[in-house]
Amino acid sequence: MRWPWRPAVAARDSSPASLRVQNLSVDYGNIRALVDVSFELRPGEFMGVLGANGAGKSTLLKAVSGLERPAAGSIRLGDTELVGTPAHRIPATGLAHVPERRRVFPSLSVQDNLALGACATPADRSRAELLDEVFTLFPRLEERATQLAGSLSGGEQQMLAVGRALMLAPRLLMLDEPSLGLAPVIVEEMFDRLAAIHRELGVSILLIEQNATQALEVIERAIVLTTGEVTFTGTREELGGSEYLQRAYLGL
Repeated sequence: MRWPWRPAVAARDSSPASLRVQNLSVDYGNIRALVDVSFELRPGEFMGVLGANGAGKSTLLKAVSGLERPAAGSIRLGDTELVGTPAHRIPATGLAHVPERRRVFPSLSVQDNLALGACATPADRSRAELLDEVFTLFPRLEERATQLAGSLSGGEQQMLAVGRALMLAPRLLMLDEPSLGLAPVIVEEMFDRLAAIHRELGVSILLIEQNATQALEVIERAIVLTTGEVTFTGTREELGGSEYLQRAYLGL
């Protein structure tokens, strides 16, 4: 790929990072969207954030990536405190956020969208190596490298959004509803790829997913949010085996 500019090189490694959220609260005006949220994601772990619509799941990811300013609390990626860090500087810490509804750049090609993801690659990873990893995970992106992103199908755009995040060589990959609006067969393929990313690249992953049944197939642990509060923390086996939690929070 010909890079349209010279991406920055971040003074960091690409090893999986822990995420520690402590006593986090976020307000929207007079409404408290997150209430004293605390949890820890261990290095290399695949963790889910589950709950009904409006529970505060997307707000949590936005707070971690600097898009929402917390009213209180601490967010640490490894040894780095993220609260107070401008959002545009957070990718250099190794955190990649794939937002809800994909948000690709429709007037740019697939390869230029991927190049944008290499905004702060670590010194120990080459961009050519990262691009090869993305094309191995998502061969259709290589086939459509010169095609405009806006002409891709919804599933292909989601692949591109994830691939763009991987070009950062993230220490933590956060995904917000990657199955939203996709056909069931594409959802299966997407979750297979997420499992491969975790298994083969060893990236720490924090996943928001409304499709709890699908999420429980890939995550190792989860938290459940209810109106902005953590009401459950445990393994997928504990979550899947709780009839009360299934009925009350997951709709199973």
